[in-house]
Amino acid sequence: MPRTADPELPHRILKAADTLWQSGGEEAVTIRGVAAEAATTTPTVYSYYADREALLTALRTLAFQRFSAYLAKSRDFQDTCVRHLEFGSTHPRDYELLYGRGWMERVTTGAQAGEIERYTTHIVRAGIDESRAAHIAYPIMMMLHGVVMHRLLNKKPGPLGRTIAAACLDACMTLLESARQGK
Repeated sequence: MPRTADPELPHRILKAADTLWQSGGEEAVTIRGVAAEAATTTPTVYSYYADREALLTALRTLAFQRFSAYLAKSRDFQDTCVRHLEFGSTHPRDYELLYGRGWMERVTTGAQAGEIERYTTHIVRAGIDESRAAHIAYPIMMMLHGVVMHRLLNKKPGPLGRTIAAACLDACMTLLESARQGK
């Protein structure tokens, strides 16, 4: 009797890869390790993902869904900025996958456009003309990213980190206010 396909297998493979990523980062995610964690075979993993990079790209999509859900709860632009910093601190492996080493190889052009859109939407709601919103969003995203990466690279939290985060949030709001005034 022929075997029937397991409809849960693609989900199980991705979940296995995510488990490995969360526990050990990029080095922990190997096709062989994912197959073992998912209780399947290496050729089966390859039947769903052409190579390790394809699997990491799918993992990034999963991490971005979590990030998006976290930011979707934002009340306004300032809250979006605060939540960006919080996500990076509370989900360090996801943030590493999203914006750490190798992220440019794992993100499509369409995904990049969608990622900036979240910030431009809040900026437009805050009173900035849509034609200028991305011009304001990019430096804000880079400041937020810098703070998160500082936190991730310096594991010991301290008053300096809190001061840097507060200054970053102030600078984000200053940029927004400056844009409102047409500067």
